Amino acid sequence: MYASLQFMTPIPAPAITTFQRREARAQLRQHARGAMLGLALGDALGATVEFMTPREIRSQYGCHDKIRGGGWLRLPSGAVTDDTTMALALGKAWIDSRNAPSEEDYARAFDTWMRSKPVDIGNTVRRGISHFRRTGLARVPPSEDAGNGATMRCAPIALALLGAPADTVARHAGSSTRHPPQSADRRSNPHSG
Repeated sequence: MYASLQFMTPIPAPAITTFQRREARAQLRQHARGAMLGLALGDALGATVEFMTPREIRSQYGCHDKIRGGGWLRLPSGAVTDDTTMALALGKAWIDSRNAPSEEDYARAFDTWMRSKPVDIGNTVRRGISHFRRTGLARVPPSEDAGNGATMRCAPIALALLGAPADTVARHAGSSTRHPPQSADRRSNPHSG
């Protein structure tokens, strides 16, 4: 995951030394590790209570403040869900492409991920990957699905594109969902089209 940091905008400061530049990159790598670890820890914590209402959580756990496992997936303590493993697959696509991945690179990464028999595969994701396998097309037609999977997989893209213009980040985040661009435009502006 950390190799994707090579795509970051260099630190602009001609007055800094090589040592300072190395130190800054090492600090960025530490923050990248922390972001990915935080994603996994949050997923492991949340897996226990996924799909529960706040009232159900309070009733069963009081304050849910430790990683316990269980949940509807009956995970062992510390195990992560498809959200983390898909984020890691997305990060691997950035590393493997050694540049900005194409939509096909994302689709192949998710296809490989699905073949690894993850603990869960959401219906929207399964349909998208199945569509790619059948047609070779990395984009799926717009749907009425209201999942939040793209949000849960945004950390690798944010890390790889740290310092990039917002429209570049948005374009890559949108293409990792494999919906046509016009559906991304409609989601960001519900009054368009």
